[in-house]
Amino acid sequence: MDMKNSAFMFIILLTLFYFNNIVYSQSIQSLQIEFERYLKEENREEIIKGVIYYQTSGNTIISVKYPIKQWLILKKNGMDIYYPKSKKVIRYITKNPVTLPFFQSFLGVMQKDYGLMDIGYKLSHFNNRGDTLFSYWKPQKILYKEIGNLTMIDISHKINYSEIKNQDESLISKSYYSKHIHYNKYFPPLEITTTRYMDADSTFEKITYKNPQFNSDLPEFIKDFKIPPYVRELEFNW
Repeated sequence: MDMKNSAFMFIILLTLFYFNNIVYSQSIQSLQIEFERYLKEENREEIIKGVIYYQTSGNTIISVKYPIKQWLILKKNGMDIYYPKSKKVIRYITKNPVTLPFFQSFLGVMQKDYGLMDIGYKLSHFNNRGDTLFSYWKPQKILYKEIGNLTMIDISHKINYSEIKNQDESLISKSYYSKHIHYNKYFPPLEITTTRYMDADSTFEKITYKNPQFNSDLPEFIKDFKIPPYVRELEFNW
């Protein structure tokens, strides 16, 4: 796989988003967690496996182990994709921090607003039915045409289902959350499945997490992670 295709594959599969100053629960200072991301669309199936090293005090680093070895470094001003085998790095410069939406779904449960206000949503209204909470979120006016209306359903304080709809009520995506674990007073999901609808086509995504280590001492090579100075750089403004 050449440099262009491998970079394209990773960016498309991760569906990177921009966020402004997201702050998760102060009880989370660091997190190490394994993930597997399965994606199926019209004529293609892909699996990505790796480990996410999250730290509030610095960059988030993702070690991709399959299908190719990559390092993804998410920074305040962009991201680097480092290919140790080919000794190359693609450097993207952005105005805002970059994060992963599927990882934000895991961490977002540790915020009262799921981290939604940081990405342009505001709470419209909510209601309770027994142990079930329905919350309805609308995009801010500036993002009205870019992101849809969001509904979230919590059962016994565990996020169970969410859906995003266009302004005409047509479905954009729906997600199910399962295999919750208990950490502190929160219940992050270890499995997230999402179906996205695009015109006549759709995509299916399944994220599986395992072995989360909250506030553990991250490996020294992560704390001191640096891309070697001898690699060839390709830089883009994004």
